[in-house]
Formats: sequence, structure tokens, C-alpha cells
Amino acid sequence: MTSLSVRVLGVTAAAALVTTALTAPSVAGVSPTRHHDPVEPTVVASGLNSPRHLTVASNGDLYVAEAGTGGDDCVVLGDEGEPVFGDDGALLPCGSWDPDEHPDWGEIRLGDTGSITKVSRRGHQQRVVTGLPSIDLGGGEGTGPSDVAVKGNRLMITVGMGAPPEAREMMVALFDDDTYEGFATVQEARLRGKHHVTLREVADLAQFETDVNPHPDMLDTNPNAIAKDGNGWLLTDAGGNSVIRLSKHGNLSTVAVPPGGMAEAPPFLELPPGTMIPFEPVPTAAERGKDGAVYVSLLTGFPFPVGGSSIWRIAKDGSMTEWATGLTNVTDLTWANGKLYAVQLANNGLLSGDMTGSLVRVRKGSDTHTVIADGLFAPYGVAVHRNSAYVTTGTVLPGGGEVLKIDLRRRH
Repeated sequence: MTSLSVRVLGVTAAAALVTTALTAPSVAGVSPTRHHDPVEPTVVASGLNSPRHLTVASNGDLYVAEAGTGGDDCVVLGDEGEPVFGDDGALLPCGSWDPDEHPDWGEIRLGDTGSITKVSRRGHQQRVVTGLPSIDLGGGEGTGPSDVAVKGNRLMITVGMGAPPEAREMMVALFDDDTYEGFATVQEARLRGKHHVTLREVADLAQFETDVNPHPDMLDTNPNAIAKDGNGWLLTDAGGNSVIRLSKHGNLSTVAVPPGGMAEAPPFLELPPGTMIPFEPVPTAAERGKDGAVYVSLLTGFPFPVGGSSIWRIAKDGSMTEWATGLTNVTDLTWANGKLYAVQLANNGLLSGDMTGSLVRVRKGSDTHTVIADGLFAPYGVAVHRNSAYVTTGTVLPGGGEVLKIDLRRRH
């Protein structure tokens, strides 16, 4: 878990790097066990604002979480991640400062552009939930709605943040806007007819992080994935580094805190060659398997080592074992027809500047996995319905994100 300044400004710089580096597809960190004839994915949704996770309803309708594009409320952040005020006591206007004079400063833009898009089984695309909080971190990277789960006319939506809990109160106070109280929460949206939606908060992950802090480090919260789990829900907090269960009564409890690891320091840190530094687990998705265990994907934090991501199995008694290794920057997983599929955001690691990712079928106990679809630009979420996988791509592209449909019948 990192401070606001490190997380926000670090992500801003990284996003600016990766969105301008469209290099050739590669699969470093993934060793396919078989090669398949390429099948061209079909675009089933487009024009999405930084799409993240998605889900498929039982009738085949897709629901996609869009992190949004931020908004008109802008904050200049100083060296320690604090808001910068001008001589008149008002917030320093964005764009009015010299980056050469203040190289560690940055800007974030906030608004209510987060949303949920529905793609009907007949192909109609519509934003069915709008007005959710969103942060533009710069360089095309955004934070906001991260995932959506569906049951009937009810949608359960995680809204991320990626900062200490008190940052939410700061945003609300700076702009006197209670929209921002929705950051780091789970929201329930009830769809009543074609145009009527009611929203209510069902869980406060920022408060849970403050009260419990499952990963004993700095306070930080960034709700990510949500998946149906019996009468409740499984959540991952990529900032709090924890897997959490939300009961049907709205109570939160810690399921597990996956372990981090060690990786070689990148050269630009100018440490002695071979120096190993710790990285955080950063859980991105959790889903219960048919064996009753919970399976968790780990993105891994900085330095985002190639081959350093893994899938962990959490048994019913709470014990954790590493179920598969050799993956890179995994952002989502899902079980389908007895097989586990995972998305790799960047095959060559986030520090490479290459946002070419892939969909893989994960092999138990192995560090080599079957590549189902490669050459995907910044993929993030995956859902499977019948014989098709649906993957969000362009997760760092406001207005340029897509959902691709990939035929699995030729991928065995």
C-alpha cells in the first residue's frame, strides 16, 4: 500500500508512458503449451471509457464497468500528495504551475463520469447507470467503477479509489460534492424499467480499511472485483491487498491477505545489480471454484515483475497455496466449464511500456499456460458465456475501450 502522492503521481507517470508505447505483440512471461490457428475476435461494444471488469447475466446480456474520464473538478497535488492552494487561499488552478520548477507535482481531475454499460444479447449498447464518481489520473488512466455483478434487476458495483481513506473526505470537502462519497464503496443499482435507476451504498470499503486494515501497513483502499458467492459476494481490495466477503446483510469480513514477494530492482532505481526489493500482492479478482475454495489473481505491485503474478487457492479452512505461477500482471480470472481463464494486462510487464496483453487458460501447478488470445491492447476483464469469452480492452483509453468476443470452441 502506498501513499497518495506515490500512488497517484506514480500511476500518472506510468500511464503517460504506456499509452504512448504501442509496440509489437509479445508473450514474455507466458509459455503457451499449444499453438492455435488465430481466430479474429469480434467487437461487441466500443466507445467505452476505460472499461474494467465485466459480467454476463444468465440471459446473455453483458454489463461492463467503465472507470470514466474524471471531470471538471481539478486538484494540483504537491510533493506529499497534498492539495496546493494559491496566494488567495483557493485551490491552485490546474495548468498554472511550472513542471520544471515542481517536478514532483501532479494533477487529478474528478467528476461523475463513471458508468455501467449494458450490451444486450441482441447487440444493443446502452449506459444503464451513470453519474458514478471518477478520477482522471492523467495519461488516460482513470479510477472509478471497477466491476459489476448482476442478479435479476440488481447490479452490485465496486467503485475504486486508490488512496488512503481520508482522501475521500478531502475530495468531498474541497468541492462540497457528496458524489465523491461513493469512492471506495459497493453501490447497489436497481434497474426499474428502461430509464429509472435507484442507487444506494451497501458497503464502505474505506471505513473497513480504516477499522480493520487487513494488510498491516499504510491505510489504502481500492475496491476492484466483485463476484457472487452464495448469498453474499466476494470482493478484492487492490489497495488494501485483501480478499473480503460481503454478506447479504451488508457485513464485511476478511477472507485472506495474499502474500507479496521479492523481485530484482529495475536499473533506473540505481541500486546495486541483483538487489531484490519487495512487491505487494495487489489482488485483482476472486472467484469460488466448484471445490469450495476461493481462487485469487494477483497483479503484483511495483516493479511488476514479468512472470511474477500467480493464482492462489484459499481453502475453506483459510489456508493458502500457490495454485499456478509464471503469469504477468493478471487483472481478472473466471472459471468456465471446469477451466480457469485469466487476463494479463501487459505480457512484458507494466514497466516495459508495452500494453500488449492476452487471455490465457491457466494450468494447475504450472508456470506455463495456454494462450487463447494474444495481441490484445490493454485487456482487463473477462467473462465467459457458453462457448465465448468476453474481454475488455483499451482499459487506458477514455472513449476508446472495447469488449471483444472470442470463440473458445477452437481453443482446447
